[in-house]
Amino acid sequence: MLGPLRRVLRDSHVAAITIAILLFESLDSAFRALVSLLEPGYRTILFLITAVTIRGVPHVFEPYDRVSQWMYVAALPSISSAFVSALSAWILSHWVYGAGPLESLATYRDKLTRKSHA
Repeated sequence: MLGPLRRVLRDSHVAAITIAILLFESLDSAFRALVSLLEPGYRTILFLITAVTIRGVPHVFEPYDRVSQWMYVAALPSISSAFVSALSAWILSHWVYGAGPLESLATYRDKLTRKSHA
């Protein structure tokens, strides 16, 4: 049963479209995680620069207050979604095409451009 299913997925557009959607979902989730981590990351970098400049621990602000901690926690679902989507694309691509997602999409693109759809 697995052989015909792989063959059907390889011959139809379903596997390639699913891999492309999973890769875009992974990029979208990674971008959302990056955006949610910019503000606490900026505060951490500012804290470190100030600490190096004054050669001590600055007492004016703290980089790890409750808001920053919750922002790190809020980014975890986006990070895990990006990881799961990329892993799913990789597994599906290796199962159907026997190659990585980008390589299989490039091969599929070449196959699609050679075929006439008239």
